[in-house]
Amino acid sequence: MASTAHEPRLTILIPTLNEEKRIGKTLDALADYLKKHKYNALVMVVDANSTDNTKAVADTAGKRFSHYQFLQTGPKVGKGKQIRDGMLAATTDYVMFMDADLATPLKYLDEVYNLIEHNGKIAICVRNLGESHTGIRKFISTFGNWLTQTLIVPGIKDTQCGFKAFERTTAQEVFGRQRIVGWGFDMEVLAVARKLGYPIELIDVPDWRDVVEGSKISGNGAMKVAIQTFGDLLKIKWGLIIGKYNKVSFRYAPYKD
Repeated sequence: MASTAHEPRLTILIPTLNEEKRIGKTLDALADYLKKHKYNALVMVVDANSTDNTKAVADTAGKRFSHYQFLQTGPKVGKGKQIRDGMLAATTDYVMFMDADLATPLKYLDEVYNLIEHNGKIAICVRNLGESHTGIRKFISTFGNWLTQTLIVPGIKDTQCGFKAFERTTAQEVFGRQRIVGWGFDMEVLAVARKLGYPIELIDVPDWRDVVEGSKISGNGAMKVAIQTFGDLLKIKWGLIIGKYNKVSFRYAPYKD
């Protein structure tokens, strides 16, 4: 569905932390795709106080968009905080996030616009974990997802793909209850969405690619992230049991330039 209205219905969040080497190329590719398909979107780079030239590079590339914002979320805490802040700052009908490495091809934006056209609530991309990773990351992701499905979100074969879209009021209800700011936030928001009864549409991404260069979780970092994420999984399960997610903890906070 091409969005031709002057005001966009979709905000695309891109979290960054010292991404000067690739954010420009990512934004250029996104601008080209949106223009080619006549999609109207607000692009918001959500940055954790990068110490390199991320802002300057992003702002230069951002001039290619009709609607662009750069949101600083404060010192590095975790990707989860950046996404939560962006979700709660968005004012469009729908809001999604994607990673700066373009691991998920931009063609899946078509599925997001299909979600908008049919007034859906949530759509997430899911990978084939048996093929998308290799070595220790393959074992960690496969075992981790088995555990995640067993404990909190049965039927969702991949919670960690960085390409998820939400209807705005749904996002406010879900991300307003999010507590985890590290890598486990994806599991948490999906568990919360399930608890609240929102349908979650799954989009298969067989051509997702593992971008190792510039990755924050390559090498020894993968095991560290796995340990943290498994700990988060137990926190989420316990939170569901004790009713921690019954009330919204964080409220809508509109973007300020």
